[in-house]
Amino acid sequence: MIQSTRKRNTTAFTFMAWASFIGAFLAMFIGIYTLEESLSVKGYFAVCALFLTMSAFVLQKVIRDNLEDGYDSRKRNTSAFTFLAWSSFALALLGMFIGIINLEQLLSVKGYYAVTALFLTMSSFVLQKTVRDNNDDEPLQPIEKNIEEL
Repeated sequence: MIQSTRKRNTTAFTFMAWASFIGAFLAMFIGIYTLEESLSVKGYFAVCALFLTMSAFVLQKVIRDNLEDGYDSRKRNTSAFTFLAWSSFALALLGMFIGIINLEQLLSVKGYYAVTALFLTMSSFVLQKTVRDNNDDEPLQPIEKNIEEL
């Protein structure tokens, strides 16, 4: 009899995680490239988008590490690193939205950047979780058991 452990993410979900992240990332940077503003404003938004993306990945990792570690074992992340992850994410999100609020464009343009920033953030969280799940599940292979052992 063959018994296998169920993987957490299907191939379709993994594809969706990657596609949504790539779509959000491209949408943000195409929007920045086509923005009719000075290079310094475009640079500000590009740096904020990269900061937001990276801080979302790190925050999701830290939260999951801390939950998996529980209360009884040694934590993989120090309190200082956990604080850094949360504060970096908050600063990146705040910086992006301060830039959007102060952007001298139509409300529809501001809305585009706001929605794209949120989409990029969420897709970063989902992609990081999916990649980690798939990596953790990779060593799971079908386990053969003798009928006599059952």
